[in-house]
Amino acid sequence: MNNIKNAVALLILLVLSVKCCLARVDDYVIREHAGGLAFPKSMTLLPDNSLLISHKHGVITRVTSEKTQKEFSLSLPELYSEGQGGVLDLLVISGFSESHHMTSGELLISYSKGTAEDNRLAIVSATFSLSEGITNLKPVFEVNDGKDTPVHYGGKLLKLPEGGYLVTTGDGFDYREQAQVISSHLGKIIGFTLDGQPLPSPAFEEAPYVYSLGHRNPQGLVNFNGDIYQHEHGPDGGDELNLIVKGNNYGWPVITKGLDYSGARISPFTQYKGMENPLVDWTPSIAPSSMAVYTHTAFASLENTLLVSSLKAQQLFAVYEAANGWKAVPIIDQLETRLRDVKVDASGNIWVLTDGEHAKVFIISPS
Repeated sequence: MNNIKNAVALLILLVLSVKCCLARVDDYVIREHAGGLAFPKSMTLLPDNSLLISHKHGVITRVTSEKTQKEFSLSLPELYSEGQGGVLDLLVISGFSESHHMTSGELLISYSKGTAEDNRLAIVSATFSLSEGITNLKPVFEVNDGKDTPVHYGGKLLKLPEGGYLVTTGDGFDYREQAQVISSHLGKIIGFTLDGQPLPSPAFEEAPYVYSLGHRNPQGLVNFNGDIYQHEHGPDGGDELNLIVKGNNYGWPVITKGLDYSGARISPFTQYKGMENPLVDWTPSIAPSSMAVYTHTAFASLENTLLVSSLKAQQLFAVYEAANGWKAVPIIDQLETRLRDVKVDASGNIWVLTDGEHAKVFIISPS
């Protein structure tokens, strides 16, 4: 009997030791890969480990694995790049290969268009090649609401495994009530096809583009083990990680744990019938900026976690589901600057794009 008890006790200790070490990264090297990047918004990692980096003012920079850089201009219709606007996200539709001589393909590009008095999120498709740059621009989708604020666009793109695409849209800050108005595209996740049509079998017949509603300023958007996860900025506190289910309402501005920037309460509710609560709440805010899925064994403690970059907290977080709920653990904080995007390559290295006028790309590898 004592032998059985000892074996059980040892098993419990082993389980606890694994749990305590999960998402810790103690032994790694950080290398600078690129610099001199003005106000980048996102990066896309291609199969040959080159990067396409979008800049808010209408430029894409290609950075090769040998660290050479070349800029390509975008001729986006009515590009509006004030405030948080500009070129927002890039998504590969098709093409590209591991050959340095065949780096061409099709992209989706999200951006803000219009004027200070009337601007909105839009999506175009385009062809990219080394010889001709960005060509064959075609409009795909734009939200149905114009606004006069230069903030809260969302714009994160995701390709669905069953076909079609999703894009996040912000509430426009001064228009937060529209996040609960089903006919408005503000504060939503939108589903669409390449020809600009709604996805089949919409959740709302009267609003066929709306995939989910009740969002504030949604940023990260990934497919993780067949489920869709999203994070968004709260106001003063109340940043969220959510499991997205088609047709669900995520509550903004009816439920939130954040306060208005004046310190006033936005809502008396932190939960409400028919509205989803977040898996993770960050109060105080970390300002989450992007998200990647880590499934590699290079950093064994990070396997099957979500990596979340942050602006305000200036840290990289590992987010995972534990026995007692979802946990968010800071794993990288030495960069001491705002982090704009995060990606993972085929070897399990973590690529981080910083923010601002003189941004850089860093690669984090096991030492």
